[in-house]
Amino acid sequence: MPLDRIVVGVDFSAPSVAAATWAATRFASGAEVVLVHALWIPEPPAFLRARYPARDTLIATARDGADRRLREMSQSLGATRIWLEVREGKAAEVIATVAAEYQADVIVVGTHGERSGVWGRLGSTAEHVARQAQRPVLLATGTLAGAPRKLLAAVDDAAITHGVLDWTRDLARRHGAEATALHVVSSAVLGTLGALVAIVSGTPEPDFSTLDPASRDEANQWMQRLTSSGFDGVNAHMEIAYGEPAQQILATAARLGSDLIVMGREGSGAAREAALGSVVHDVLRGTRCPVLMVATPAAPSSSPPSA
Repeated sequence: MPLDRIVVGVDFSAPSVAAATWAATRFASGAEVVLVHALWIPEPPAFLRARYPARDTLIATARDGADRRLREMSQSLGATRIWLEVREGKAAEVIATVAAEYQADVIVVGTHGERSGVWGRLGSTAEHVARQAQRPVLLATGTLAGAPRKLLAAVDDAAITHGVLDWTRDLARRHGAEATALHVVSSAVLGTLGALVAIVSGTPEPDFSTLDPASRDEANQWMQRLTSSGFDGVNAHMEIAYGEPAQQILATAARLGSDLIVMGREGSGAAREAALGSVVHDVLRGTRCPVLMVATPAAPSSSPPSA
């Protein structure tokens, strides 16, 4: 998968600057970087307008300040090519627009660790970007130090899993990282199957807290086929867990010391914007390391700006 150009949302908070620095120097070193800052100044009530400068004046002042700070920030990133974009509008919409114009391979959104809760920690901008994204989104949280060395790929039988494996494989090759593919057999699925078996057979509900040996063998064979084609040439492992998917993903990441989780989500348009999906949402709530959310590929847009 290409990792030639990244778009990074910057609001000049310490976490967003740290995310931009880590993404440019560690996660995607050598990639072209587009730093984006959105200007959003709401219109004050009519009875207060006389107390403040004209909105155009505020926008112009904020734009000059943001442009100066982005230029200062760009000097420390070391990227060969850097574009700076200061635009008026809501942050998530601005970031999405710029990512489409530049044909970004990944959108990077930093976190706000001083707040509680996932969207407090990631910020409302991250929530909206994650919901609307037509491109892979890297939600940068946790300790952003070196390049990722231990990758955890959450896989299932959805079509997007091939994209998850492609990204995990290429990141593992890029960084010399170790990769683990994890598939979680949901306790809800097992419970439903057990109840249906009991109804059909007229026997007590079987214990499906784990798979029986034959089913486990089939699951292992499926995982081997998946990883053998998707993880070619990578130091890779596979695991199958049972229980609540988000809890198992987080527990496995903690146990393995994973420093990047790769997940996928499908859908487009209003359906995608309406919800992240319960598993992705819950992983984002509990993660202590960055999460790369792979989306269904977007259609090509117009040619990006030339350097």
